[in-house]
Amino acid sequence: MKKIMSLLVSTALASSLYAINNENTGCGLGSIVIKDQSTVFLQVIAATTNGTSGSQTLGITSGTSNCDKPTNFVSNDKLNQFVGENMDELAMDISSGKGETLNTVAKLMNVENTQEFSAKLQANFSEIYTSENVTSAQVIDSIAKYM
Repeated sequence: MKKIMSLLVSTALASSLYAINNENTGCGLGSIVIKDQSTVFLQVIAATTNGTSGSQTLGITSGTSNCDKPTNFVSNDKLNQFVGENMDELAMDISSGKGETLNTVAKLMNVENTQEFSAKLQANFSEIYTSENVTSAQVIDSIAKYM
């Protein structure tokens, strides 16, 4: 077993000398260490490294480890707290296209045209509140798409 693991690690490290990136494996430590991802085997190692190291999640949120920070990423503690505490009220406001909770979210997100913003959210309510188990982070990410 040690010989197999040693062979896998040696192959992965040797492959990092080449610079063929593959979008299948995503970003993270695996994409940095294993630059040659020309075979399925190397792609599996890169993806596994990304997943097991936890670097992909950090890379996505911070824009590091060959990851691009999402353009609609909203990082606002007040917004996160507010939406988390007001999920039901926000859902009702979005469904009606108006309300104090929706206005507060618009203000926290620095939205200039609140009427247009509210109308977009109302028209896309089912894309924002996708199920009764949707999280506040998912709601915020969905709302950010319509800014």
